[in-house]
Amino acid sequence: MEISDFYNWFDKISIKLDTRKDSFYQIFKYLDKIPEPIIIVETGCLRIKDNYSGDGQSTLLFDKYTQFRGKNSKVYTVDINANATKVCSENVSENVSITTGDSVKYLNNLSKEFIKTNTNVALFYLDSFDCDWKSPEQSAQHHLKELVSIKKILNDQTLVVVDDSPIIGYLQQSKVKKDSLELIKPGLVPGPTISGKGSLVHEYAVHTGAKILFSNYQTGWIGFN
Repeated sequence: MEISDFYNWFDKISIKLDTRKDSFYQIFKYLDKIPEPIIIVETGCLRIKDNYSGDGQSTLLFDKYTQFRGKNSKVYTVDINANATKVCSENVSENVSITTGDSVKYLNNLSKEFIKTNTNVALFYLDSFDCDWKSPEQSAQHHLKELVSIKKILNDQTLVVVDDSPIIGYLQQSKVKKDSLELIKPGLVPGPTISGKGSLVHEYAVHTGAKILFSNYQTGWIGFN
């Protein structure tokens, strides 16, 4: 099978991905440059069949991609919801290893196993804790815990992607002084940053020198180690 066959399939369904379309395309184009086998680890699995615009169907997309990247390429996914893992198992191939459990504990154990077997992970896709946009702190904290759990097995090429993490910018504020409009100095206004699930992962990335590879509705970083 040729990788072009995967893109023929992806092009047909990508319109359904809505805001995630461009970032998934960038994910796969980046993985094209990584030597086989391609190992993908995902937290939060496919939970509703054909829910492309809502959840993104990432497990299905990764399953399809790895089938075109050598017989030893594989997807590992975990979800704490047993119903979700059941639905997932009914919609993906045997190329996907599905586990029901807490993602932080799972990643910690998987990291130990991969260190022993010298397994390189090409992509970590973190999407296990639904984001409450009015109060995203818990979700952001959970995904930072996931990042800490995999820190030992990240290398400079490992792509880490967090869903529901759009880039945001702050509008420059202004104030009225007497009869004139006085603009607040630009330096007082924070620059663009990452919101949602990936906000704390991004803070960690800034302090450790990791770089944003792309940021749309999802954000991807490389260079954590």
